[in-house]
Amino acid sequence: MNSQTPKDKNSKGGRPKKPENELRLYPVKVYFDEANHRKLMNRSRRTGQPLSTIVYELAINGYVREPFTKEEVSMIRSLSGMANNLNQLARQANTYGFHQMAIEVGNLAKKVDDLLIRFSEK
Repeated sequence: MNSQTPKDKNSKGGRPKKPENELRLYPVKVYFDEANHRKLMNRSRRTGQPLSTIVYELAINGYVREPFTKEEVSMIRSLSGMANNLNQLARQANTYGFHQMAIEVGNLAKKVDDLLIRFSEK
């Protein structure tokens, strides 16, 4: 007994086709001197993007958005944990009264402020 439906027979799998308005149909050949090519290759390695994507983003947008560094990811994770702790403290303060939780909330708020200042300096 064959359990395949007509849709399964026609499905080729793989990546779906891009819409017509997103297709890049016009190639442009660009030459770089050695120093600028080296800069582009370093940026390509640093961002993990292919060279063609780097050149395209620079030509269209004027900049390439680089991914977060390991340190920044660590700070974001830490900030997320602190926000979770702050939420738990706020719930406890609502249950038991704010005066008992004021010191803990103040300390945690100070840590969050320090981390946000460090993150904004990057």
